[in-house]
Amino acid sequence: MISRLICLALGTACFAFAVGCEPGTNETASTDADPTVILSEAPSDPLSLTEVKEQFTDEEAEAPNEITLVGKVDAGEFEAFEPNSATFMLSELPDEDHTGGDPDHADNCPFCKRRLANAPKAVVKLVDESGTVRATRADKLAGLSKGDVVTVSGTVSYDEGVNLITIQSQKIHIR
Repeated sequence: MISRLICLALGTACFAFAVGCEPGTNETASTDADPTVILSEAPSDPLSLTEVKEQFTDEEAEAPNEITLVGKVDAGEFEAFEPNSATFMLSELPDEDHTGGDPDHADNCPFCKRRLANAPKAVVKLVDESGTVRATRADKLAGLSKGDVVTVSGTVSYDEGVNLITIQSQKIHIR
């Protein structure tokens, strides 16, 4: 069990390192997104990343297999998009009830900063019909940019050791 957690932690660190070492570009995401991966309407009742984590850590409830979540494309100081793969990172959205719609509020509020720092991250893998992760970079495939708000439904897992949600989906919705 411990070796599994160590391998998972090392794998996550390698992912972060590889993504973080990707040369930065000033390109914006492609407007030629593949329509087969884009949902025209957002799935209903998405959960925050923290709410997903709570479903996995609640000892009285069975962990979900499928879930709908919402987050912001962002990996902090690292590149959010994995090269040569339709894999990207999501971060927790600020609490809209608390921020009052102010996009800069979370940057200036100690409560928001602490909440966002403790929230899990989510790795989204866009897969084809066979469940294989697509080879095209997610920002090119789906027309994504850092900061986009994305709703995703799919097969989910949570690794408590590294506070990481992984979700596989064939389609996403971009706000």
